[in-house]
Amino acid sequence: MYFAVNGKQVFATTGGKPFDNSKPTVIFLHGSGLDHTFWGLHARFFAFRNYSVLVPDLPGHTNSEGPPLTTIEAIADWLNDVVKTLDINNISLVAHSQGCLDALEFASRFPERLKSVSFIASGLATPVNEALISAAENDPEAAIAMMLGWGFGPAGQLHQGPIPGNSMVAGGRKVMRGNVPAELAADLRACDAYKNGKQAAAAIQAPAQVILAGKDRMAPRKAGLELVAHLPDPEVTIIEESGHMVPQEAPDRCRQLLRDFIFKNNPTR
Repeated sequence: MYFAVNGKQVFATTGGKPFDNSKPTVIFLHGSGLDHTFWGLHARFFAFRNYSVLVPDLPGHTNSEGPPLTTIEAIADWLNDVVKTLDINNISLVAHSQGCLDALEFASRFPERLKSVSFIASGLATPVNEALISAAENDPEAAIAMMLGWGFGPAGQLHQGPIPGNSMVAGGRKVMRGNVPAELAADLRACDAYKNGKQAAAAIQAPAQVILAGKDRMAPRKAGLELVAHLPDPEVTIIEESGHMVPQEAPDRCRQLLRDFIFKNNPTR
């Protein structure tokens, strides 16, 4: 669906069901250079279990009007504007990679409507190599190749996805090619500049869940455990066989963990 926020058109998918703000809502946040399609399987799961689902493209990404936002703090402010525009209450926030930094800021600063927050494959900060940022700006194909090479574990690299005949790497390349150079570079610079993770994590009041990947080369276990150490009593799971793209590489296990956590902390009627 399309709606306007601060005079700009925003696109979000709703998991195949009409959006209804009277229901508990699961909001999914994508990572750098990606879009709503990253969450397709998980969005449909919750939409068909009496939740409303909102999976927005960040400003400038794929179907949402730009320009892209340049700081994590600005994205958190924008997400709060989305929530107020649609008058969403009883929110479970689910985030991956860069989306976790956005979720940290949002959850720490705008707790009033939040019932739970799930962080997948991230830490308190996401330092980015300047060579990758330069490639995103000047040689997008090289940047995409680096990110997809680092991002996927064995399941992705060997094309062992949950959908027969579908390559997760090829799908990621197609989406990212639509979000370069401006969007990907802006995302990476925003991640690299973000320094408020420790303070934000400590301020979160909602129940928190952290799902990490044992073969993650973009947000290694050590970084994820630092996030765990600064959150108040999170539920923690490490999916040992997965790389960074956990929701796509280990979708059944990831969905089960999200289901149990969200059903418990933000139940439907």
